[in-house]
Amino acid sequence: MVLHLPPHRSVLRLPRLRSTLVRLCLLLLLGALCLSPIAAAAGPWPRAKGDLFLSFSHETAGETGKDGAGWTALYAEYGLTPRWTLGLDLGNGEGKQTGLIFLQRAVGRQDGPGRLAFSSGIGVETGDAPQAYGMMGGAWGRSLGTPLGPGWLAVEPQLRMGVGLSQDWPPTLVLDVDGTLLTTASAKLDLTLGATARPGLIVMGQLQMERVVDGETTARLTASAVREVGRRGKLLLGVSAPVQGEGDTALKLGTWLEF
Repeated sequence: MVLHLPPHRSVLRLPRLRSTLVRLCLLLLLGALCLSPIAAAAGPWPRAKGDLFLSFSHETAGETGKDGAGWTALYAEYGLTPRWTLGLDLGNGEGKQTGLIFLQRAVGRQDGPGRLAFSSGIGVETGDAPQAYGMMGGAWGRSLGTPLGPGWLAVEPQLRMGVGLSQDWPPTLVLDVDGTLLTTASAKLDLTLGATARPGLIVMGQLQMERVVDGETTARLTASAVREVGRRGKLLLGVSAPVQGEGDTALKLGTWLEF
């Protein structure tokens, strides 16, 4: 489930709160385990045919957020058929832009508590290490009923493989030191737990992990609350902190719109 949006590249430095926030995120994750999928981003639950979902979000960065840095994201899904969903994921931050377009297909029975889907797409990334890449992923989810209300669990692995691009325009393929194409690869895993705590209020916890081949492994823990606003909209407020790798605590504000 792309709830993301997460990009951990943009942060708000709040060192005194880091340990407290990590504990809070862990408590939310564990609590949600004891908590029907909702209309959130991606996951294995497909959009109904003709339905459109839009998510706009921004994460602050810098000690005071006055430097204008941050990460802004646009995420969209459109139901092509009862099983096929078209998705778009765009991001923009200081010195980096990303774009991914993908298709997701739900497989198996769609009338039980469990769901399974597979996705593939193509994307580009600019910045210090620009690349073009292909994406393959899977998503498994299950709705969970609890005394606190309906909840869900989602597990989403993803693999990206690509080639390096030059920073000039138009971009060209980059050769490695041995004369072969410079290749890139990374693996991601998102674990999401959420629940409808009460009508109109959703709480979520998410653990996002990423391993870059010949690079570092990072992990972030995020806690979010989503409040219903009107018939079609929702407001999201979240906070995340790194549990492995570099980074700082980040605050996120977003909106969800459904049509």
